[in-house]
Parts: sequence; structure tokens; C-alpha cells
Amino acid sequence: MTTAFRHAEAGAVAVAAGRVPPLPMPDQDLTAPFADPAAPGLRAGARVRALRALVLAAPLGLAAGLGWTGAGWFALDGNLTAAEGALILVTLFAFFWVSLSVASAILGLFWRPGPRPSTGEGLSVAILLPLYGEPPGTPVGDTLALLAGVAGRGRHAFSLHVLSDTRDPGAAAQEAETVEAVRRRHPRLDIRYRRREANTDYKSGNIRDWVTAEGAAHDAMLVLDADSVMRPETVLHLADALAAEPAVGLIQTVPRVLPGRTIWQRMQSFAGEVYGRNLGRGFAMWTGDEGNFLGHNALIRTRAFAASAGLPHLSGPSPMGGVILSHDFVEAALLRRAGWGVRMLPEAEGSFEETPETLPGYLRRDRRWCQGNMQHMRLLGVPGLHPVSRFHLLQGAMAYLASVWWLSLLVLWSLPGEGGALPDLFADNPFMPSWPELPPVTQGALALFVGLMLMGPKLLGILGHVRDHGLPLARLPGFAASVAVEVALSVLIAPALMVHQVRAVLRTLAGFDGGWMPHLTERPTLRILARFHATETALGLGLLALAAGGQLTPWLLPIAISLALTIPLSWLVQRDAATDWLLRPLDRPLPGGAARLARPQGPAIGSPAP
Repeated sequence: MTTAFRHAEAGAVAVAAGRVPPLPMPDQDLTAPFADPAAPGLRAGARVRALRALVLAAPLGLAAGLGWTGAGWFALDGNLTAAEGALILVTLFAFFWVSLSVASAILGLFWRPGPRPSTGEGLSVAILLPLYGEPPGTPVGDTLALLAGVAGRGRHAFSLHVLSDTRDPGAAAQEAETVEAVRRRHPRLDIRYRRREANTDYKSGNIRDWVTAEGAAHDAMLVLDADSVMRPETVLHLADALAAEPAVGLIQTVPRVLPGRTIWQRMQSFAGEVYGRNLGRGFAMWTGDEGNFLGHNALIRTRAFAASAGLPHLSGPSPMGGVILSHDFVEAALLRRAGWGVRMLPEAEGSFEETPETLPGYLRRDRRWCQGNMQHMRLLGVPGLHPVSRFHLLQGAMAYLASVWWLSLLVLWSLPGEGGALPDLFADNPFMPSWPELPPVTQGALALFVGLMLMGPKLLGILGHVRDHGLPLARLPGFAASVAVEVALSVLIAPALMVHQVRAVLRTLAGFDGGWMPHLTERPTLRILARFHATETALGLGLLALAAGGQLTPWLLPIAISLALTIPLSWLVQRDAATDWLLRPLDRPLPGGAARLARPQGPAIGSPAP
């Protein structure tokens, strides 16, 4: 019996007997630096520093060159006006973030997997499954399969802890019955259930309560979501890596989106699989030990987390104050501040998550994420944070503020020049823009550059995916059709996403608290879709009316049409995919047409005990 198994067995007995000492998890002081005395300390290697400088310097240089070129262009027909200067600044800011994604995607093409770690002591790992009103059968079954798949394999010991924040007593009773049935059928597996009286601080509070009550009995915790699915081999790889790296406090891999049933889910899965994996690899290369936490499917050193990541409430009322909603970014930043590494292992594939079935479900979740990420703006000045951690916090906020920037950019490029407001941009007729004279070759090169920058991450992702998996001639038509469908639908839906994100940002800044809401479990009817998408539909129809009256430049026509079609587009993407091959990546990561990961590694809930 290994040390980890003896530790785990003793810990389980101690927990059952109430002898586990509490593990303090104090609120972190956000006004002073903090270093965990137990942290070995870290310093980025020369390679990571060089890659980091390259990835950040390239977008800055590109933005500076674009600004210089734009200023010279607008000055061809006279002095640079204030409106033109504002246009240049907004353009530069927007394209910096676009070019950062392109640089990370280019870097991802050069990623190579590292050797699998084989040293280190065995760990006692607690698998944490938080629930908040979700039907328990699927998440408990998926996690049970994971536990059965890792039990007795390798030098690590695992236990499952179902942590309920469910408010409905009937639903909570169903959870308890499900877990008890699983325990009876699998007595050799360590499975526990706990429900809190109050869901204080939501998921972060749920995890914190467990850490203080039972965390002392475990070396590490694997934090999941209710929609998480992980292969046992992936978890064992992460555990080996954490055991071999005593200076790392959190380790994870790039999660993959389960295809699901609807067109929207297939779109998200295809984009993540084909484009996102390459971005994730590049991100892992230049962040090194200053990575980020994605909130789930991560293995965390329990005592490091307790000592370093206790989240205080922010001063002032919600939404900008109170509970930190997007706690994962902040927890990663605090871990790194304390001296613990936060690392991503792209080679540890087999980590999955679900995405909402519908566009309204996605936008509803995104609204909460926006509120949490906007809170990050208040944390940029926390003393002791690593510069890369500050950048992650800024990036989280910019994921939503960028929509405000893009909307501003569109407005500035599209406003007619009435009353001399933008005299050097447009003639009186908004359908005949008066741009400074440029040679046709220069205009074509500029258009090609903008198109490549916007599509760059997708194109580089396709290149990396085809390189990794090959492209048999027989699969070429289906793959090309999948790319075309994903790009077309993404472009059509992008204006609605932009409008919703702008609304979410404005609502947050205006003091409206979206709170924490359970996931939508049903597909909305057309009537509900009409109410949900009323704003973007009305905006699109209004823009089309302006265009018909000659009051709008053609630049906004595609956006106006997309916004006006939001309701039918939303209805379309919530339909089940008609074919299995469409919007499937080349390597088909899931067997058959299953919506969720098959469970051959472990037992189903009703199967005999292993």
C-alpha cells in the first residue's frame, strides 16, 4: 500500500470520526503583498520570458505601425481632425487584442508535448463535484465513472465529494438518494455527500467550506463543474505532474467542448476543437508558471489554495462590489502572488465541458461572466500581483469591453458627415464615403490585412488541426463544409453577441446585479425568443429603416441585416443537428454521435460494484 493510499484511508476515517482539524482559509488582504512561506518560489526561465516578450511586443509594434499609417493616410487631404484621431485610437486598441490572439495562435503551431512526469510522492486527491439544482444523475454518473477509472491505478488515491448548494428541498433529497444509491452499489469507492444550509458566496464559497472542513485530509483537490467530464488518464497525468512539481499550486489542461445535440453546441465544440486548441497551446507556451485558472477541471494543491486564495468581498454594493463572481482568474492571481505556479498542460487531453444548448442560455451565462470580469478592473492594482496575472485580469475585462470598442469603431467608421462633424471622412451623401486617395493596390493590401487579422486565429487553428490529424481526401468536403457553416453562422450571430455584451457592460456599470442563476434546461419557444432578442431585433430593423432613407452608410448594412434576423438565427441554432458529420472535427474525439463522453472506463450508476 502506497503512502497516498494510507494517507487517504486515514483521512477518510478521521473525517468520518470528526477528527480532521479545520484548515484555515483566511481572507486575503488586497492592500498588501503576500508570500506563502510554504511556497518554494518561482522564476520564469529565459525561454518563457523571450516568448512572452515576443507575443506582447508584436501586437504593440503592429498597433504602432497601424496608427502611424492611419495618421499619414488621413493627413493626405488636410490636417488630422479630432474625429479621425479618435477613430485611429479606437482602431489601434481593438486590433491590439486581435493581433495578440494571432500571435498566440502562431506560437501554438510550434508547441510540442513535454515528457510525462514520473517522479514524486503519491497524492491523496479529493474530486469535488459542486451541484446547484442540476439533475444529479448525469453529473454523478460521469464523476463516478471517473472515480472508478482512477481507483487503484498508479500511486495516487482518490475520493469523490458531492458538494450541494441546491436550494430546493426536493431536488436536494434526490441528490442525497442518488449518492446513497451509488455508495451502496460501489462500497469500495470513497464517495461522500454534503449540502450547505446556505449557498454563501456561490461556488467559491462552496469549495471554501469544504477546504476548511475536510481539506486538511487531502493533498490536492480536483475541482469540477456539474457539466465536467474528464478521462481517467487525463486526471492521472495531471496528478503525476503536480506531484513532480512541488512549486506548482494549480495545474490544468485545455478543456474541450462536448459536441452536444444542437447546432449551437456543435458550433462551440467545432470552434474549440479546431481553432481553440492551437490558441491554448500558444497561451500555455508564453504564460509558463503564470497561467490562468479556468474555474474547473483543474487539480489544485489544497494547502496552497487555503493559504493563498481566500477571497474577500469587495467594498461597495454589487455588481462591482460584494462577492467576486469570476473567482477563478482572481484565485490564480493570488496563488501566483503567494509564490505558487499556475500551469497549463495542453498535452493532457481528455478534459471536457458542456456549453448551453441555446443562444439565450449562452448569453444568460455570459451576462454573469461579464459582471464578474468587470470586477477585475478593481483588482488590477492589488499589491504583489505578477505582471502577467494583472494582464490576465485585464484580458478578462477586455473580453467584454472589446464589444464596446468594436461598436464605437463601427459607429465612427459609419457616421455620415453632416454639419461638418467628420468633414474629412464622408461627403454629404453617406453612401459615397470621401476617403483620402490611395492607390488600388494599397487599398487591396489594407483590406487583405484586416481580413487576415480577423480570420487569423481560425486559419492558423485549421492549419494546426490538419497538421496534427491529417486531412484524408474523402474527409475534405465535409471538413470544408463544417468550416464554412461555422464561419458563416459565427459572422451572422456576432452582432447579436456584441449588442448583448455592450448591454451587459452598461448594466453592470449602471449598478444592475445579474446575480448567480441556474442554467437554462429547456429550449425557448419562438415567443420567448422574440422577447429575449427584442433589443437587437429592433436595433436591426431601425438601422435598415435608416439605410432605406439614405441616412446610413453601407458599412453597417450587413450588421443591420444580421441583427434583424437574430430571432430566426437563434431558433435555427437551437435545433438538433440533422447530420452527424457536420460541425465535427477531423479526429472525432467522442465515439459515435454521443452527446456526452462514453463511460467504458467505469461503471454506470446501476452496475455492480467493481
